[in-house]
Amino acid sequence: MSEWKEYKLGDLIKVKHGYAFTGEHITPTETDKILVTPGNFHIGGGFKSDKFKYYNSNDFPQEYIFHSDDIIVTMTDLSKDTDTLGYSAKVPNNKKKLYLHNQRIGLLRFRSDKVCPDFVYWLMRTKEYHSYIVGSASGTSIMHTSPSRIEAYRCLFPEVEEQKRIAGVLSSLDDKIDLLNRENTTLEALVETLFRHYFIENPNPTWKEGKLGDEFDFTMGQSPSGDSFNEDGIGISMYQGNADFGFRFPTRRVYTTAPTRFAEENDTLISVRAPVGAQNMASEKCCIGRGVAAFRHKDKSLYSYTYYKLKSLLEDIRQFNDNGTVFGSISKSDFENIDIVIPNRDSIVAFQEQATPIDKKIRTNYKQLLVLSAQRDSLLPRLMSGETKVTGQ
Repeated sequence: MSEWKEYKLGDLIKVKHGYAFTGEHITPTETDKILVTPGNFHIGGGFKSDKFKYYNSNDFPQEYIFHSDDIIVTMTDLSKDTDTLGYSAKVPNNKKKLYLHNQRIGLLRFRSDKVCPDFVYWLMRTKEYHSYIVGSASGTSIMHTSPSRIEAYRCLFPEVEEQKRIAGVLSSLDDKIDLLNRENTTLEALVETLFRHYFIENPNPTWKEGKLGDEFDFTMGQSPSGDSFNEDGIGISMYQGNADFGFRFPTRRVYTTAPTRFAEENDTLISVRAPVGAQNMASEKCCIGRGVAAFRHKDKSLYSYTYYKLKSLLEDIRQFNDNGTVFGSISKSDFENIDIVIPNRDSIVAFQEQATPIDKKIRTNYKQLLVLSAQRDSLLPRLMSGETKVTGQ
């Protein structure tokens, strides 16, 4: 470790504040301008390409347009666990969209040739760095950090060439993870198209009208006692709501030794509060808290149909976000009374037979994602501390 030298981040980088974009032009309706927010950061770092906010005006300084692969950092965290604050992400390469530098986001500017930008990107995804950021943050329910706090962080850096090798190993794993995520997105869109063909674009006038409860059974979640929770894998995995959901399957995991209500493997999961209408699928039997409802067709084998049928109803379900005094919510009776069309069984089975192999491929990719993510997360602290060496060419 003698060749590693300590630097303050502020010796190597500068963090630039974002712009206060006018609220009246911020919209959920898609435009060619995406306003990057703290919601676009994954827990642990990395860019999260969903739940975008858009901007519908050109009246802002052009210097607040991000470039592809700009390294950014979230300066505000709304979660009670402060689990995204200070983490880094990279702006995606998207030729059809502009990504805008919002005021709650910091942009890294590099001011020294002694540092590899990708090394800093990974440094800002380590637990040690995050612990420092959280420990120096201000606020109570909403936590904040600042450029000066980020720039004050001190750590050891190897020579630039070794920084590049370390970042290369981690980025290679991340590229494989990104490839699988993009493949899963494409596969899910393919099955959605298939669902629309079967049930929306070519409806059969003999299909019955009914209520959601006529076609599906569902369980409203109930949270166990808080003292039963742990992060050590003891008991059964538990999901409490939207914050636990990833692409297709929940990814953020706690466990409980006193489960109350369950979802079975392949049940469709819907968040029922704050916000209503996020969707996932249970990859195994799990406990569901009060923020989640689990759905299954009355014929349990029709799980793909269930998932895509619920997905087609999400706009109806999300209308319940307007209910409640503070947070939106949806009740069991609300679900039971949603109007639906119930196709004949032959059509449902035909769709299920075509969808099943594609959904199995999505699940296979998901399992590979877990393995690669575990490898990356295991290597990250060892590489960034010098415990594990990356040999040069």
